[in-house]
Amino acid sequence: MIKINLLIAREDIKESARKKEVTIFVLVILLVLAGIGVVQWMSSRQREEITAQIKNTRDELARLEAVKQEINKAKANKKILEEKLHIIQSLNQNRTRPIQIMSVLASKIPEKMWLNSLDRTAEKLTLEGIALDDETIANFMTRLQQAGMFTSVELVVTERMTVEDVKLKKFTVICMIMA
Repeated sequence: MIKINLLIAREDIKESARKKEVTIFVLVILLVLAGIGVVQWMSSRQREEITAQIKNTRDELARLEAVKQEINKAKANKKILEEKLHIIQSLNQNRTRPIQIMSVLASKIPEKMWLNSLDRTAEKLTLEGIALDDETIANFMTRLQQAGMFTSVELVVTERMTVEDVKLKKFTVICMIMA
């Protein structure tokens, strides 16, 4: 009788299965390591891109900060120039203001009246003069009020006086000059 040892074949099969398992295990480990390497490489690349973006953003922020400072300087200069312009306009207006006041006063004085003195302090105007009667003074005050340049036209005092047998009224009027 012939004896066949089947155990050897089983051992060969088991050994070849072990080799396959080891090979598969090694391939899986290599694939995992390759995957980890790819992920690490991609992560490193993203980190470099983000670092470059952060650097660019910081550079842009520094540039914009310089622009902001220039804008603030320009605003400050603009404000100074506007103040100077306002002062110039005020001086220009104040330069011609006395002429305007005198022109209005000259056009509003009735025939039967004349002014002896005019005193201006800030926005207050004090007028002293002589008129023939109270009605002339009242007309003068009404004309001043209607001129649009004066407010609060008030009669302070009226006194009778006689010059060469002519009865006259000496008066003082105070009014505010509108800005």
